[in-house]
Amino acid sequence: MHSPETAHTCKNCGNIFNGNYCNECGEKVYTEHDKTVLHFFEDAVHFLTHFDSGFLNNIKTIFTKPGKFSFDYCEGKRKKYLKPLSFFMVLVVLYLIFPMATGLNMPFDFYLRDKNYAQKLLEHRTGVKVDSLYNEIFKASGKINFSSPQAKYVYQVSYADSILHRYPKIVSLEKNYDHLSEKTSKILLLVIIPLTALALYAVSFYKRRYFFDHLVMATELNSFFVMFDFLITPLIIKFAVIVAPGIITHFSDEDVGILLYVIFAVFSSIAFRLFYNEAWYLSIPKAIFIAYIHSQIIQVVYKFLLFTVTLYLSK
Repeated sequence: MHSPETAHTCKNCGNIFNGNYCNECGEKVYTEHDKTVLHFFEDAVHFLTHFDSGFLNNIKTIFTKPGKFSFDYCEGKRKKYLKPLSFFMVLVVLYLIFPMATGLNMPFDFYLRDKNYAQKLLEHRTGVKVDSLYNEIFKASGKINFSSPQAKYVYQVSYADSILHRYPKIVSLEKNYDHLSEKTSKILLLVIIPLTALALYAVSFYKRRYFFDHLVMATELNSFFVMFDFLITPLIIKFAVIVAPGIITHFSDEDVGILLYVIFAVFSSIAFRLFYNEAWYLSIPKAIFIAYIHSQIIQVVYKFLLFTVTLYLSK
């Protein structure tokens, strides 16, 4: 055993120090006990218990006192929490393992119908003039009187599917894309955090906080976003389908999306009031603005990156 007064030479950086930890790099002085089998398993138990308590503390604090987790972490009260980015990544992994909702992972044909850049990129990749094909589809559907917008949409999807399947390159690319996007859509969620932090910095510059603080707050907001939208809401919908299936039919995907962003704005408003120490008349409009910017980050930036990255990785 080593006494705290014993001078040690750090094996990592070469610094001479007293105590059990190097005051330059933090490297620990290992003792005979540290090299026993018992200590090996003690480390594993410590990690699991610390991870479990920290993870649960994060969830409890975020849902009961929005903004407090970020406030405490930025103030240096960190011991009881799991680190913000680690917590977010655990949520993403859970979303990857238990994909209860499609979420932001839109299929290949969605981009071809709605995004001009997707048609241009696919044309560059395959040589097929996709925009001309879709113009043909839209002209054909325009000559028919449909009973509802949904019927028109189904017709266009069916027509597009029949045309695009004439091209083996596109069929193969679509199959690979839809397979890969299940994973890339989750991993690329990391992009949303710094972009949200930039928006927070822009509307809170007068607070003169470090950009790090805005990053922590952005991570809490997006952790709530992932938890509520992709893990909790699908469970609520499945429960509602069992209990009252008729209610769900009255809501479109757009209605659900708007409702989720209203909840996101309410959460943000409460969090901003605590984290930035602001009055309601400041936190509410700021929260509405951030919710709108967040929706644009998702719909414009994130989806563009998701399509281009996944298309590049597809063979």
